[in-house]
Amino acid sequence: MSLLLHISDSHLYEDPAGELKGVRPRDSYASVLKAAHDRFPNPDAVVLGGDMAQDEAAATYRKVAEMLPWRVPVMISPGNHANISVLKASLIPALEEHSVYSDHLQLEHWQVITLNSHRPGSIAGFLRLSELNRLRALLQTGGDKHTLIALHHPPLDVGSRWLDAIGLENRDEFWELIADFPQVRVILAGHIHQAFDTFHDGVRVLGSPSTCIQFKRRSDDFGMDDISPGYRWIRLMDNGQIQTAVERINGFIPPDLNNIEPY
Repeated sequence: MSLLLHISDSHLYEDPAGELKGVRPRDSYASVLKAAHDRFPNPDAVVLGGDMAQDEAAATYRKVAEMLPWRVPVMISPGNHANISVLKASLIPALEEHSVYSDHLQLEHWQVITLNSHRPGSIAGFLRLSELNRLRALLQTGGDKHTLIALHHPPLDVGSRWLDAIGLENRDEFWELIADFPQVRVILAGHIHQAFDTFHDGVRVLGSPSTCIQFKRRSDDFGMDDISPGYRWIRLMDNGQIQTAVERINGFIPPDLNNIEPY
């Protein structure tokens, strides 16, 4: 059995006092990390979901890494709020200095693969041909190991019209590829700022909350929920099954849930 933590959508600013919808992402991120570390001090790996730095600044990316309390392999799945060149020059070196960075982790009975669904200038996600080819190659060489794939944009609808319009654009290509590899057991996504758990073509599809604000579920238009931030843990069982749950902290609910200004 291996334990994986998913910490997603932190939206940090370089300024510790920076706010998103009345919530300080730096403070909520710190609180989620403490709660997760208190309960799970020794996970096998941590996946940082996308939208880590709201301002996409190098100093912010470094802070994302520096605040992590674990010295274990850390993986990332970049999202729409990302500057990939800055991320590669700041976050990845900081993770390598702080712990261990990996985009393909081999565990005893599982492999974990992270994908980059960032598309410049777009809120929606897209897996480039090079990324799809990389995924296929890793699945072909991974043998019969159970596989979890983490990406930022969910590859299916989640029941909110506005979110479904900005999910993974080439989801059909993704699922066509996955269909050739029955060892794929779990797809893990962020982006939706809410817990989500379903099956698609026999594959478990999970979504995780943000460490900052939460989006209202099953909403046609953008809306925030009066639920506190959190994270997801996943136990990867040797037989290919999983155990998973979302844990939440207290507080950090936006003071004005009707604030629908874009950010």
